[in-house]
Amino acid sequence: MPPSEKNEKPIQEPAIPSGVIDDNPVVLAVNKILVEGIEKGSSDILIEPLDNEVQVRYRIDGILHRMHLFPKSFQDGIVGRIKVMSGLDISEHRLPQDGRLKMTYSSKEVDLRVSVLPASLGEKVVLRVLDKSRTVLDISTLGFDQRTLELLKVNLVKPVGMILVCGATGSGKTTTLYSAVQYIDSIDKNIVTVEDPVEYQLYGINQVAVSEDIGLNFASALRSILRQDPDVVLVGEIRDFEAADIAIKASLTGHLLLSTLHTISATGSTVRLMNMGIEPFLIASSCLLVVAQVLARLLCPKCKEPYHPSKEVADVLRASHLSLDEQTVLYRKKGCNECNHAGFKGRTVVAESLEITASIRDLIIARASEQDIRNAAYKEGMVSISENGFQLVLEGLTTMDEILRVTSLE
Repeated sequence: MPPSEKNEKPIQEPAIPSGVIDDNPVVLAVNKILVEGIEKGSSDILIEPLDNEVQVRYRIDGILHRMHLFPKSFQDGIVGRIKVMSGLDISEHRLPQDGRLKMTYSSKEVDLRVSVLPASLGEKVVLRVLDKSRTVLDISTLGFDQRTLELLKVNLVKPVGMILVCGATGSGKTTTLYSAVQYIDSIDKNIVTVEDPVEYQLYGINQVAVSEDIGLNFASALRSILRQDPDVVLVGEIRDFEAADIAIKASLTGHLLLSTLHTISATGSTVRLMNMGIEPFLIASSCLLVVAQVLARLLCPKCKEPYHPSKEVADVLRASHLSLDEQTVLYRKKGCNECNHAGFKGRTVVAESLEITASIRDLIIARASEQDIRNAAYKEGMVSISENGFQLVLEGLTTMDEILRVTSLE
């Protein structure tokens, strides 16, 4: 939960990321915001103008927490300081700007992606923290259930076809794709990516950043990449018909193609591609596997407390084909210093995987509804996101409320 105002920390002198000592209060404030955000493991730092104050919030394990309120007089100075650090135009206040900055902290380099947006009360700044040291690019340790993990490993070593990862913004799709690329990377493979933007630099892999301003979009970049003799192509996102059409044709002409799609279920991806204008037979012929995922918070192992589930909770778990009895113990959050009194620490992937088998392929070609495809997939062994999430509840790793928050019950 957000800290109360009496617990909000006053501005103090933090460790200076650049190693340069400066007693300017605005510089100290910015240093404090950045250092504390990294120390707390934030994925995003939001600096937002209010009527009489400047609010700073950190997104930790997917949840926003308000950490500081600065005087309104600090607003222009904080925004200007961040613009200088990220190479943006400090005189431009009417248009959005995007940039990057790199800082060294605790002997490691941390990249921060900066977005400045003009709002009615002033400019809002959001910094995406890209701390590679906190991100383990290994598909075996992301938290996938055994079925999904095995399907990923089997299909990633195939020479041709398309693998899609679906989910909402912030669901960890890019990390999954990077981990997949790391799994198959070898000296005898030519792997090229096209991303918007490039989040992490992967050693030995050619990464192309999309730039709409000069006409370099996903489709045009992908056309050029296919002339570069690639074995594996990673497309950051399929957004429209043109990109989808080129991606599918690439996967049918001797390339393994990995990409993301904005749908909340694995079976919804086929309908989404059809709505873009892709012919069903092309989807059926090219697609190997679709993984849909969300991120769920893990209970803090230091303070989680056991309880016996109520009849209502037990009924939900049994409806998900999970076995439990009167002796079953679940866990709920409590809160301690280790987890900043949130009760949760860290996140894990919760996923469902749709393997494009012969029967699923026939349904796609026949333009079957999403529900018909889903019912057929269940018969072939697919386990839904919510059912996989409830398995984590039964294992004492997370809570019922958390799974219900991040998934939709079928």
